[in-house]
Amino acid sequence: MKDKDFINKQVVSMADGAKVGTVKDLVFNCLDLKALVVQGERGEGLLAFTDIGTNGPDAVMIESYTVIDWNAGRVLGPESRNTEDLRKLSVVDADGNLLGHMHHITMDPKGHVKHIAVRTVGVFGIGANETLVAGSRVRAIGADMITVEKSRKG
Repeated sequence: MKDKDFINKQVVSMADGAKVGTVKDLVFNCLDLKALVVQGERGEGLLAFTDIGTNGPDAVMIESYTVIDWNAGRVLGPESRNTEDLRKLSVVDADGNLLGHMHHITMDPKGHVKHIAVRTVGVFGIGANETLVAGSRVRAIGADMITVEKSRKG
């Protein structure tokens, strides 16, 4: 599943039979999805990834609206980053090559990052190049950039 598979989906409570809100962003801690930022009538809240019942094609299903922490805002802690922040970071490999910027993230069913798609800049998308970098190659997610190990080709 990709990070974009969550954005703008409705969050529905099974116990209440109601739409609780809409997913606005994801929050990661290192290479693990920790929470979804939900925008609802109560403002913004955090839905822990472990509290998701199903991420269906049309909605994210949860047991009850009570699993959302409406007091948390967008932040889980100092190590946490949302996808908006991650997309601003340059990706640099161990040889000092600028690979581009993070474009999207692919995760396994447990929320661990499998790949990050890194995209170079093009003009209106023309000339842009996208490379998949395995999550196992990510060395650090820093304040300014994401560093990755060399590709093991050849």
